Amino acid sequence: MTTAAPARSGSERRALGAGMALSLSAVITGVAGLVCWVVAAGTLPQEAVGRAASFVSGFVLVAGIAQLNVGLGLLRWLPGAGGRTGWLVGRGYLLVGLAAAVGGVVFVLLPVGRAAAPGMLALLFVVASVCWALFQLQDYVLAALGRVWWVPLFNGAFGLVRVAVLPVLGAALGALGVLTSWAAPTVVCAAVAGVLITLLARRKRAEPVPADLPDRRTVVSFLGPTYLATIGTTVLYNVVPLIVTARFGPASGAVFFVVWNGLTATDYAINGFVNSMVLRGSGDPEARPAILRAVGKRLGLLVGSGVVAGIALAPLLLGLFGSGYAEEGSSALRILLAGLVARTVVALGVAIRLMDGDGMGAARIQLSCTALVVGGVLLVPAGVHLPGPALGFVLAQVLVGALVVPSLVRRLREVSR
Repeated sequence: MTTAAPARSGSERRALGAGMALSLSAVITGVAGLVCWVVAAGTLPQEAVGRAASFVSGFVLVAGIAQLNVGLGLLRWLPGAGGRTGWLVGRGYLLVGLAAAVGGVVFVLLPVGRAAAPGMLALLFVVASVCWALFQLQDYVLAALGRVWWVPLFNGAFGLVRVAVLPVLGAALGALGVLTSWAAPTVVCAAVAGVLITLLARRKRAEPVPADLPDRRTVVSFLGPTYLATIGTTVLYNVVPLIVTARFGPASGAVFFVVWNGLTATDYAINGFVNSMVLRGSGDPEARPAILRAVGKRLGLLVGSGVVAGIALAPLLLGLFGSGYAEEGSSALRILLAGLVARTVVALGVAIRLMDGDGMGAARIQLSCTALVVGGVLLVPAGVHLPGPALGFVLAQVLVGALVVPSLVRRLREVSR
């Protein structure tokens, strides 16, 4: 008993440190993205912003589905890969890259893809899908290789380049400049990170540590169900704006995309803590309750204060994009922010299941949320306008969060035993 407490304390500190790094990375990416959309909104008509947003939502959707949950598997198993680290990373990159290429081609052949990426934009769409998929994967790889604080550095550099080149590209190319400002920095950052990851993997090869890798059955039993959870989250992030644009038109779609982008950036930050819990808790079962308590307290403070500030400042924040965005989107933004409290409970429920290796349990939670939100967006009366989809999101999180609470309470009680 005397040695367990320090070990748990160390696990808590590492989980919080990794969580802060991954969450900071998500915040940097989200803020840079919002700044870019502020610039786009100031230089392009609202309808053009809506069409560009559909293109971005499309390739981010494809890149997310193409992850195949390889990143989460690398978080779980790469620290014990030893001399086979390079082999495992290479397989992961190849699998995700091929999946993104195939997914991008399939998407542009569909009616929704032809609308989002017409003509020669289809080629840019496929390239953007592959590069964004690899760019997302590198966060997991760097964290698993013990370089978690490199993640916000890369994403910060990516954000700065995007913000710097967008005014020039936007003035010269219009809506195409907005799209190019995403694709070009993604290619460069992914290439640089790939070189550094290769060097890190070679160092691991020289370490005299035997590889501790799972068998194929274990991999499939974990990644299969958790991939369903990833699909649920990816669809939630990227399909909802496409549905809103289709229902309410590109002008209103542009407003909702900006509002939704703020929500998803915050959700990515929350998931940074979730991923750190999986990274630290998977190999230390006794520390899981303590990790949950520490991360839960930190998230409660950060999310709670952020929600209060966001609700108070909603018109001011959206006013940065233009008066039309503030008038049409403030109510929806406030409603979505209120739903983040329940969303945090849902995220913690997913985290404890992933730490326990219960991929199917995590998948059920995420897919339930997505199905309820998408159903609400499709069924809400058109007269309610943008607050309707926002209310659908909140109700879905409250319903699923209520089902998750009992398992969280049981796990937290283990701490006091």
